[in-house]
This record gives sequence, structure tokens and C-alpha cells, in this order.
Amino acid sequence: MSETLLELSGIRTGYGRIEALHGLDVTIARGETVALVGANGAGKSTLLRVISGLQPLSAGTVHFGGQNLARCKAADRVHRGIVQVPEGRQVFAGLSVEDNLTLGAFSRRRDKTVPDDLDAMYQRFPILKEKRRLHAGNLSGGQQQMLAIGRALMAKPKLLLLDEPSMGLAPLIIDEIFGIIKELQQEGITIFVVEQNASEALAIADRGYVLETGDIVATGSGHALLNDESVKAAYLGG
Repeated sequence: MSETLLELSGIRTGYGRIEALHGLDVTIARGETVALVGANGAGKSTLLRVISGLQPLSAGTVHFGGQNLARCKAADRVHRGIVQVPEGRQVFAGLSVEDNLTLGAFSRRRDKTVPDDLDAMYQRFPILKEKRRLHAGNLSGGQQQMLAIGRALMAKPKLLLLDEPSMGLAPLIIDEIFGIIKELQQEGITIFVVEQNASEALAIADRGYVLETGDIVATGSGHALLNDESVKAAYLGG
């Protein structure tokens, strides 16, 4: 059994009097790719915000690398290696592609290897090198998603959180983005991907969780969930 990197226990949180997550337990092992799937509004993005430190808990604990993150602010979690690619990409539209990538390494600004990592991003995403002087807002949706992933990788994540990476993209571009995620997976990066596109996410996942209105209703290997009749009926058009 691989070492547990992230352990969420009894996670409860909400907005005002509305509880969004009802006591969730989630574990992710080092080097594992885990998918969280569910309908829009199930609480998937809220859970990522909890992990990132952007959403306060009403109950439960978040342990990362064996340490309790209760008193750890969002910026400190980035320093520890928790890095999120947000829903909707959220690139800095008025800045150049290169500036966006460089900002991803803000937590490593004294690290002399940052220029080498920038070169590595351009090797991974040649289109970004081609457009490095353009404003990020001028990129296509797929190119912005590549930029958002590249920006996150510049922070040297120990845990990469991907929030709806396929949202708003054409099918061919979705295939390309999930191809990139598979490459990261093969490189041993620990990935937690939240997706409404359940079939794509579960197909690459070592394990998956199914979230319905704040509760986990199924868990298992990605393959098992893909072939689960209730999951297929609810999320895969089966």
C-alpha cells in the first residue's frame, strides 16, 4: 500500500445555514490519480476549496503528508505543495503567457531552477512557447487550460488539484487535455481531478468517488465505477 498523502476525515462545511458537505472521508495515496465525479452542484468544487484552504470547515480534519492543516492558510498550502488548477482556468488575461507561467513559480521565486522549469513547460506545451508574448486572454479555451496546468506545474506540486479541466472545451480538445493528465500521471504526480465528465475522469483514475448533494455514495477503482450499473445510469448515459 502506498503512503497516504492526503487524508480528509469527517469533512463538513457550508454556506451560511446551508451545509454543502456532510461528513466526507477521502484519502489519496502518493502517486495516485483519484477522480471525484458528480452532477453540477454536488459539492465537488467546494471540497477542492476545503483542501486548498479557501473554504473553512465546520467539522473534520485535513491531513497532508501526515500534518494537520487546520491552522495552515491557503498560501502556506501552496508552499507545502497543494496546487490547484481552478474551474474556468482563471488565467491572468491581461498578462503575457510567459508572465502567467512565471507567476506560477511565485512560491519558488528564490529557486534558481525556475528558468529551467519554464523551458520544460515550453517543451511540454510548444503552443505556449509560440504564443509566449501574447496576452493570455487571446488564447483559445484549450490553450488557456494548458496554460493553467503549466502555471500550476511551475509551483512543483506534490498534489495537483484539477477542477473541471474539460469544462467548455470541444471533444477533441478534451481528449488532448486528458492526454496531458495521463502524461502527468505517468510521471508520478499525485492528482485529484474533479469532473462532471465522469467517463473521461474515471477512465484515467486509479480510484474514484461519486458525490451526490454533499455525500459520497460510491467509491472504488476507476474501472469498477465505469462498469457500475448505477453509476452508468446516473452519470454515463448507461
